[in-house]
Amino acid sequence: MGTLIASCRKVTSRVLDHLIQRIGCTPAVDEPFSHIYLEEVIPVDYYERLLGNLPGLELYNQAAERHYGNAEGKYVRSMFALTQANLARLPAEQQELWGGIAAALTAPELKRAVFTKLAKDLAFRYGVPEPQVGEIGGHARPTLYRETEGFEIPPHPDTRKKVVTMHLYLPPDRSQLHLGTGLYRRSWLPRPFGHWTNRFVKVKQFAFQPNSGYAFVVNNSLTKKSWHGRETLPAGAGARNTLLNAFYDTPREGFREAV
Repeated sequence: MGTLIASCRKVTSRVLDHLIQRIGCTPAVDEPFSHIYLEEVIPVDYYERLLGNLPGLELYNQAAERHYGNAEGKYVRSMFALTQANLARLPAEQQELWGGIAAALTAPELKRAVFTKLAKDLAFRYGVPEPQVGEIGGHARPTLYRETEGFEIPPHPDTRKKVVTMHLYLPPDRSQLHLGTGLYRRSWLPRPFGHWTNRFVKVKQFAFQPNSGYAFVVNNSLTKKSWHGRETLPAGAGARNTLLNAFYDTPREGFREAV
C-alpha cells in the first residue's frame, strides 16, 4: 500500500506541475466567452501510459438515457468517474496512474490556476474583482467518457451548478481532429423549426488532437451564455475518449476536493 501511495504521489506531482505550467503560458480568449485551449496538457510519457491503461469497457457505466439509441440500439455514451470507489476496482498499475491523475485534477493549485486564467468571466458571473476569483469555491469531479457513432449534444450553456468546465481529449493520433467540441452563439436570424443548427452559429471548433483540451467559465444568464456542443458523431468516427474535469459549486461524495 505504501508503495502504491508513493507512486501515485509521483504521478500527481509531475502531472500537476506540468498542467499548471501549460495553463500559465496559454492565453485566454474572451470571445464568444472566456476560454482556453491547451496543448501538450500532460507529460508525453504519461499521456502514452494513459492511452494504454484506460479502464476496461465493462467497468464503465451507461450515461444519461438521452444517449441511448444509435443505429444499433445501444448507449452511445458511457462514463467512468475517478472516484475512490471506482479507482479501487482497477489493477494496481492503473490505480497508481489514474489515482495520481485524479489527485492532480482535484488539487487546489490547479483550481486556482484555471480560475485565475479565466478571471474575466468568473468576475462577471460572481460579481467579484478579478484578483479574487481564485478564492471562488470549486469542487472537481474528474470523469472519463467514451462516446461513439450517433452521440450528439446540441448547444447548451451547462448547469449553473458548474463553475468551470475543463475537458481533456484522449485520442491516440490525429485522425479524429474533426471530432472536437464547438463553441456557438445564437443566430441573428434563427429559424424556429427543424434541426438545432438552424438556431445557432458555430464560432469555433476545438481540434480533437492528442493531449489537448479546453476550459471555460459556465455562464447561464440572460446576457451571457456559454453555448457549446457537439454535432452527431458520424459513422466510422471511432471511439471519442475524453476526461471531463468539471468544477462544481458543491462537493460530491467519493471525489477528492479542490476548494
